[in-house]
Amino acid sequence: MQAQKNPTASRPQTLAANSEAPRERRPPSEVSSSEVSSSEAKGRVLIVEDDVLLSTVVEDALTYEGYAVVGTARSAEEAISMAVAHGPDLVLMDVRLLGNSDGIAAAEEILERTGIRCLIATGQTDAGTKERAILVQPLGWLPKPYGDQEMVQAVAAALRYKSTSRDRSSDN
Repeated sequence: MQAQKNPTASRPQTLAANSEAPRERRPPSEVSSSEVSSSEAKGRVLIVEDDVLLSTVVEDALTYEGYAVVGTARSAEEAISMAVAHGPDLVLMDVRLLGNSDGIAAAEEILERTGIRCLIATGQTDAGTKERAILVQPLGWLPKPYGDQEMVQAVAAALRYKSTSRDRSSDN
């Protein structure tokens, strides 16, 4: 009997000592973004990640937790186009992308064209990269490698922050 491959098997699970065991996940091929309608979703997220396997795992985790994934992009150009077309609540943005442009440049253009801010999820945690990213007003910084729960919590926190800062600005 051959063991079935699990796309999350190679990803570290971040579980606190007193947390419940990881929930059984369906393979990404059995999970579709359309299962969570936009009106029922906790938030609408665009995933920008050049690693296809990682973007699939992230999409699966977010969908499982009740978020609507509006799409996945692998390059800055795709990210900008999809952000303009779909108007997500949040963009989960990697810094290294396919093509000639990076995630910070994409985040800057997305912010300028749509007003949508990003949660930066990257292995590029050096001071120079962080300094460049300040200009795009990120909603947070999620260093790689990260576990599914850590990523979901960061998305939830970024969406809460976005919601409360929007509420505060509308009071003025």
